[in-house]
Amino acid sequence: MRRTTSTLRLIGRSLPPALVALALAPVAAAPAATWRLEPISASEGVAGLHDLQFDAQGRGLLSWSGFLQGREPPAFGGLASRDPAGGWLRPPDLAGVEPQSADIHLYAESRALLVAREEPSSTGKRSLVVAEGQSDGGFGPLGAIDDFTVDSWSAVNERGQALIAWTNERSPFIRVSERLPGQSLSPPRDLALAVTAAVAMNERGDRILAFPSARTRFGARFRQAGGEWGPIVSFGRVPSTTGMRLSAVVARNGRAVVAWGAAGRACGVSVRDGDGTWRTRRLERRCGPAAVGSHAAPVVPIADSDGATYVAWTGRTATGRRAVKFARVGPGASRRALVLSRQRGAVLDDVAAGPARALAVTWSAARPTKSRPFVVATFAAVRRRGGGFHSDRLTPPTAVAAPGSRVAFQPLTGEPVVAVPFLVGRTAAVGAAVGPPAP
Repeated sequence: MRRTTSTLRLIGRSLPPALVALALAPVAAAPAATWRLEPISASEGVAGLHDLQFDAQGRGLLSWSGFLQGREPPAFGGLASRDPAGGWLRPPDLAGVEPQSADIHLYAESRALLVAREEPSSTGKRSLVVAEGQSDGGFGPLGAIDDFTVDSWSAVNERGQALIAWTNERSPFIRVSERLPGQSLSPPRDLALAVTAAVAMNERGDRILAFPSARTRFGARFRQAGGEWGPIVSFGRVPSTTGMRLSAVVARNGRAVVAWGAAGRACGVSVRDGDGTWRTRRLERRCGPAAVGSHAAPVVPIADSDGATYVAWTGRTATGRRAVKFARVGPGASRRALVLSRQRGAVLDDVAAGPARALAVTWSAARPTKSRPFVVATFAAVRRRGGGFHSDRLTPPTAVAAPGSRVAFQPLTGEPVVAVPFLVGRTAAVGAAVGPPAP
């Protein structure tokens, strides 16, 4: 895969003072991609971005964990919605849930599903709750599906099918609730004995639950659309469960990818082919730092619109330099990884797939100068129609970004949209950098 680099040109529109520094950046002598800046007002207090998604009509929703001194309560779940023309609004903050636990999934034309832990109460039940809503950020009443929740993982496809897995303080099992077409969420059932997991589902309804099945192996249960859960299949080797995070994806052709890792420890990937065989490879002996945010994973799998599967992670080059890497995984894929970043200390932030085999990868890296030794910049690499990656710096030298950007494609235009947290005094806010539409 070919990689090219250009200097970003940001175009601001009615920027507030805190964003003026992001408005202009030098333009390369060679032709460069044009990105524009879309400010998000009243977004101060960002502690970590969660999800950026778009529905089928091109409406976007960004969520984050926030914290502001003097606010009551100081911790909150922030939301920003984007209309198809590019304007951002701030819907009411999430209410009644722990912000750091919130997962929001957009599906169909304008629907949304919120999965989170209920905010602390006098009962101490820490209930797992769900709420139906809209892609504009409005949600209905919370409904509890289990109590004493420790952690949860969820996936929703375009048809509204849902898979929710969680751990419970009073049980050693991974519990699961599902929603099939035209049905409500099923009663909880125990599917695996584990303390952490990952779930994924494709548009057809094929789904996977992956977890460490023993001290030395990983396990997974797979369910084809319209079928039942299969038995636990063990694969790979668990290097250590300390700090380990799992992530998964199911491609449109049913191929499943499970990736794992922890900062400073081995990271790897396993691929389930159509015949049910798992093939495992180690990516690094010592994986780099994980991306920032409550939903971060050190290795992120992704499937493009044709079903090809890839992984991105923070690793090391042959010379020992930390770098963001990208590789295709699956049958016939080369074991050689593409190094996307040229900046020292780069850390993977996010990965997204778009229409016509488009992919985008974002990362953060320190870019200090003599006068500004603590500058952090955000970068993006975008691939169109299966070609090479084209990378841009999304923040000019005058701006200080924070790690943890999020990226998604506007489905109607093919524009990559990157939510970038940046420092404003002693707090952080968020703005969006929007790339060129699909050719």
